[in-house]
Amino acid sequence: MAFSAAPDCDGRQSMEAFSDVPDDFELPAGSVGKGEKLFKKYCSQCHSIYPDNRMTRGGQTQLGPTLFNIYGRASGMEDIQNKLGDERVDGVLWLDGPLMNYMKNPRVLAQGRVQMNFRGIPNFQTRVDICHYLKTLNWNNEMLANPAEKPASLPMVRWYQQLTKERVAESTD
Repeated sequence: MAFSAAPDCDGRQSMEAFSDVPDDFELPAGSVGKGEKLFKKYCSQCHSIYPDNRMTRGGQTQLGPTLFNIYGRASGMEDIQNKLGDERVDGVLWLDGPLMNYMKNPRVLAQGRVQMNFRGIPNFQTRVDICHYLKTLNWNNEMLANPAEKPASLPMVRWYQQLTKERVAESTD
């Protein structure tokens, strides 16, 4: 896979950025459990793991596309919140090598076209573990593929829905 230099990067810097992931890269052993924790640390602030791109934790912003079913997907296929942003990765098939390279240095892989404030993850094993976790975010993962209905966003609506459920439960007893 050939990469051209990103703006503000010379060609040498671009090639050196991905020296730990050769063209014939095969993902080594890793931990899905560690990958999930590392995903929460590095990625979940802006990326959802659900097909409908829902955010489920406080402090999350819906800036990036969902990473559900990312493995094997072409770049730019999922919607992002910033509809005006044209700074998207283009022409990448998200497999082990490109995912590893993107996590290491997103600006070089994207040739400078990145909206996110993310410097990259230099640690090789950290990226391997996250890749193993990303491979579980697919339609075979029943919990993610068929999540519960989204809760209402207004507190009063949530309160009313809970009250209604309790009343129905009491009347059936």
